[in-house]
Amino acid sequence: MDKLPPLGTNIGQIVGPTFGIYSDILKANASTIKSTKCEEFSYGPHDRQKLDVYYPSSPNKSNDRRPVLIFCYGGGLVRGNKALRGLADDTVHANIGSFFAQKYGYTVIIPDYRLVGSHDAKFPSGGEDVALVLEWICKNGVGQGSEAIDLFLMGNSAGGVHQSTFLLHPSFASTREKVTGGSSSVRLLGNILLSVPFDFQATDPSRLDVLHTYYDDYNTECPLGLLESAAQQHSNSNFLPGMCFFTLNGELDPEDEILQPRERFLNAWNKIGNAELRNAMSEGEMKGHNHISPCVSLGTAIEREEEWGHQVASFCEGSRK
Repeated sequence: MDKLPPLGTNIGQIVGPTFGIYSDILKANASTIKSTKCEEFSYGPHDRQKLDVYYPSSPNKSNDRRPVLIFCYGGGLVRGNKALRGLADDTVHANIGSFFAQKYGYTVIIPDYRLVGSHDAKFPSGGEDVALVLEWICKNGVGQGSEAIDLFLMGNSAGGVHQSTFLLHPSFASTREKVTGGSSSVRLLGNILLSVPFDFQATDPSRLDVLHTYYDDYNTECPLGLLESAAQQHSNSNFLPGMCFFTLNGELDPEDEILQPRERFLNAWNKIGNAELRNAMSEGEMKGHNHISPCVSLGTAIEREEEWGHQVASFCEGSRK
């Protein structure tokens, strides 16, 4: 972590160096990370619609329910895999599944999703993939036991964009109704927004071609635009009942592309007419982390590196109660 500040905050420039800093640490913990049982399943017909499930040895059951965490990784809409082969002895993103499974008894799902370019992804395909994962869980269940499920979403960067699309776009209302605000066997309780670009007003020019390919209008289809539209459409009603939200950002996240959009998103959230929904949002910070480091810091067995994971678990457990 101490080596991160000199790298700066430009996302494109810090990816390789940040992976380099954490690679040997993750390799040293590879046997522990890989000891967590993992299985792959298909959740849809496309080749990219596959997911990995990481199983805890002892599920953290509460009130006859067990917790499941879905993690959607980032990658600028154009790259990423549920398991990044060839990096740090194949421990990324298994380190995230292993951390929450071993330390907190959560079943962890890490899905792949369609990408711009290589899979012709087009808005709202990211939300479609998230919805299909939830439909798959509702149909098949997941993990050990037959208890009902307390479900949480955690999206990093572009993954958080896709989860926001699922939660805010009208196309997915039927799936949302299945898992929010009721006593269903699968109950969506929380959404963790991990270093998400909530709008693209100051995006790096190198990413504009990707945005124009994926979106018809990224100003209205970005998370901020979808939030403003949903708030206007639903007026004073709570359009995401029963859910809590947690925005969590790295101390070294870029100001222009991540932190300022977060402030605009939270300002819009605080103007929502429904007090219950406004009060469901909380904020946190990942001390010392940049935009890339959180996802390679879990599984390092270093307390301050993994602190953000404990923050997430505390949020989830608080939501369950």
